[in-house]
Amino acid sequence: MLVSNKHKQIIEERFAVVRENAKNRETELFAILDTCTEDEAICLKYLYAFMPEQDLANHDGELFLKFVRQALKVRQIVPWGDKLTGGLFLNYVLQYRMSNENIEYYKDDFFEELYPRIEGKSMKEAALIINYWCFEKATYQTTDSRTTCPLTTIRNAYGRCGEESVLGVAAFRSVGIPARQAYTPRWAHCDDNHAWVEVWTDGEWHFLGACEPEATLDSGWFQLSASRGMLIQSKVFATTVENELITRQTDSATEVNTLDRYASTKEITIHVVEEENKPVENAKVRFEVINYSEFSALTELVTDANGQVKFTTGFGDLVVYVHKDGIATFDQIDVRLADSLTITLKDRARTSGTVESVTLVPPKGASPDENAVTEEMKALHEERHGHALRTRNAFVETFFLGEKANEWAKDFAPFEEGVARHLEAARGNYEEIQAFFNDEETKDLLEYKVKMLDTMNKKDMSDTSCETLKAHLEHAMQFKDDFEEEIFVKGILAPRIATEKITPYRAQLEDMFDEASKVAYRNNPRSLYDYVDETIVTATSMQNVYLCAQPVGVMKLKWGHVSAKKILFVALCRTFGIPARLNKENGNMSYYKDGNWVEIEVGAVQEEVIKNSNLTLHGQDDTVWEYMKNYTVGRYVNGVYHTLYLGTGQWQDGKVTYPVEAGQYRIVTVNREASGTVHANLYYMDIKENEDVTVEVALAEINAAHQKETVVNETTFRDTNGDVCELSKVIGERNNIVAFLDAGAEPTEHLLNEMIEAKEQYLELKPNVILVVKEEKDLNNPTLVKTLEAVPFIKVFVGYEKEQLSYLYEGFEILDKKLPLAYVMNKPMVASMAIAGYNVGIGTMLLKYLEM
Repeated sequence: MLVSNKHKQIIEERFAVVRENAKNRETELFAILDTCTEDEAICLKYLYAFMPEQDLANHDGELFLKFVRQALKVRQIVPWGDKLTGGLFLNYVLQYRMSNENIEYYKDDFFEELYPRIEGKSMKEAALIINYWCFEKATYQTTDSRTTCPLTTIRNAYGRCGEESVLGVAAFRSVGIPARQAYTPRWAHCDDNHAWVEVWTDGEWHFLGACEPEATLDSGWFQLSASRGMLIQSKVFATTVENELITRQTDSATEVNTLDRYASTKEITIHVVEEENKPVENAKVRFEVINYSEFSALTELVTDANGQVKFTTGFGDLVVYVHKDGIATFDQIDVRLADSLTITLKDRARTSGTVESVTLVPPKGASPDENAVTEEMKALHEERHGHALRTRNAFVETFFLGEKANEWAKDFAPFEEGVARHLEAARGNYEEIQAFFNDEETKDLLEYKVKMLDTMNKKDMSDTSCETLKAHLEHAMQFKDDFEEEIFVKGILAPRIATEKITPYRAQLEDMFDEASKVAYRNNPRSLYDYVDETIVTATSMQNVYLCAQPVGVMKLKWGHVSAKKILFVALCRTFGIPARLNKENGNMSYYKDGNWVEIEVGAVQEEVIKNSNLTLHGQDDTVWEYMKNYTVGRYVNGVYHTLYLGTGQWQDGKVTYPVEAGQYRIVTVNREASGTVHANLYYMDIKENEDVTVEVALAEINAAHQKETVVNETTFRDTNGDVCELSKVIGERNNIVAFLDAGAEPTEHLLNEMIEAKEQYLELKPNVILVVKEEKDLNNPTLVKTLEAVPFIKVFVGYEKEQLSYLYEGFEILDKKLPLAYVMNKPMVASMAIAGYNVGIGTMLLKYLEM
């Protein structure tokens, strides 16, 4: 049976609720059901039943029926199709959504490319082959937080791990192999998160690095990091989940805890009581780690009638933060030593001047078991890997990059530099960007074409059409003379609002209002916010708040999350000629009126935000302060500190000042050891209106006495001229940083990107930096080339054998015997610190250990 009676009942009951909620798009979404067979109908109802509100707003039924019909067809074609039943089929083959990507249809194209390659293969062999295809389409590169759909990732030929894993899951599901994205919300041992893929073959789940093919399943460079995790999970956009460990579940989604596949785990119990030891029901319990200098919740659970929550996690430290009705407190638990913790819910002191310290030690982890790989398997892997790399490189060569972009743009003087830059960013979408610049109807608006694209993100160039760009440009230009240039460009002309897919919404939104209403809203923009708030019913589910609904869809559906209403408000403002934006600092809406930006905070007692106070941080003069790297500022709202995304600001003489609104604040400063242990200082501050407050802040000290020293063996390699060099001859007396790289691999990419981001520190400290790659072709790695441009004094060498570095892994007790391997030498040929593998933050951590 394709779908059990139990699941049918769950689907039908939930579908009835969703159909009522989405009644304003009844025809667009649900009329298609009249054309369906019985199997198609229950599958389509399954998708609707658990569909995020954003997808109900953004798309029509025809799109979802295409996903249904393809999945049912593939189930009949693949040899393992009879195994694809129940939740396995529904959740991991039929389901169109993988994460928070924009939805586009891709399955037929993927199947046509992939099935001929895997026909006649076992499920495991097919899974391996498909991942080579994924690597053929994309490789790792850091991008912004908006997750592209699989087709856009292919057009870019790269993506961050979240985009690579979305592509991977899409590929597997397209040929009937159950797959899901696995991810850690935040690591405990370094400042990052990560995502990869799990596939189901012959009754078992296996893991693999997305677009990072290996010779076997259950292999990947992230294995040690995963063994140090405190939570690894997979999100299912449904409640039809069985025989899985569930972290939490709502009426539309399930978070499956898969940590025990990668790490040693323990179930812990948190008891929340009042002072009389009475259990507290419905208290919210956040399990937090310190990541990017903020306390980040891995998950938030709600206590039962006994005041309890249970959570399966790793053997490390956690902060347990509890809040209810504006009352909040926290404590720590060392999972290595305890399996339960009782917390009394009473308001923790947050008065000005209170300072606390927190130290969190992550799990140690374990060296991964290496899968046996024969010489034959190695040879086959090299052949497949090389073919995929050559295929992708050939595709990339068709892009307009470098001089090719400059040559095409030279006819667009005096704006040729901007034209070339945006054409280069377009990657495989270059034809759309060329068409936008070549458009005859808007040829006199070249300056504003460039300025409009300047307001957008680089990634937008790769998935926005000429038609969409032109629609925004032409509609906005009617307001050009009403405002100063910068206000017009950033507040009206700009198409991007938050992290939504850019769509041509302006003409459709304008047609929904009469002229009198538009004039009234221009005179009183605040009334437009009131209209949106009253017209759009607020969705209450917290499962899908990170997805973005498109403005036109929200207006038609009349139902959406607060984030969707914010985007709609800004879109309407810009459509009517009112400059508007979402503030990066706190996500609040702002509109421009009478020469000032007026900020609106949803849910605040006083919704118009007034920033007439100043917060000054006064730190140690020799500390290089970087926001989200060694400090953050959070504001206390409804029982939780919300990090403000302020940016590093202008530090001068050890001080920086931020304009803030009145409220309670917490400043967090963070210092992380090479081992992953993190030390935080917490500074609490009450700030009143029209008050200037200064807080003395410092980083917690790392005990240098705990550091090891290891004598460095003489190593030889070649310089870029091919001459043999000895390590001892190219280092200095002190302040040496040496790193052995695996060019192109994600951990090495992280290190190089961090060096680029920290170039000012490198240029100021001028350490003797030596990078060693394995082969001469690695010298052409794009990220390495950018690193050498950013920090020109870095010396690069070629040629090493990883086996020759084993003494460093052993001397510093490094379990992750992978690359990059980086170390600091403050004495000639003696390493005082070493770190290897996937540890985000290495780039600046190496500087921190100079002369320690």
